[in-house]
Amino acid sequence: MPKKYKFKFNWVVNGKLAIGTCPRYEEDLIKIKENNIKSIFGLCDPSEAIYPDNLQTIFNLERYVLPDHKSDTLVSSEDLLIARDTLNKLLQEGAVFLHCVAAMERSPLVCMAWLIKYKKLSITQSLDYMMSINKGTNPLPSQLKVLNHPILK
Repeated sequence: MPKKYKFKFNWVVNGKLAIGTCPRYEEDLIKIKENNIKSIFGLCDPSEAIYPDNLQTIFNLERYVLPDHKSDTLVSSEDLLIARDTLNKLLQEGAVFLHCVAAMERSPLVCMAWLIKYKKLSITQSLDYMMSINKGTNPLPSQLKVLNHPILK
């Protein structure tokens, strides 16, 4: 039996940065809008994230595809840098909802990269924090290793 979809929305930085699962339904957009989110930043391929038709009429939508555990490629430091910097740019314009499919690997990883750079947390501190505020956070060891790359410091 397929697992039932449940929309997740968790604040990483209250009123500024939220993380969750891909918004698939109108009710998901309502919850995001009620939290004064200006931009939605998706990290999954369009085939993985089918949005409600009116999403782009309500929010600024950005997308930068990162590989996950099902991909043949690993996330690179350059890709993570681009995603982190895109997130930071969006945050200058208002609150952001960052998502991947399940909010387990890619979106927590980008949040961790942002927390390390802009909140001066260590990798361990950022992982512990993400696991405490976003249940299910579980980046792969290969993904966590990328956070050590000098270009991300």
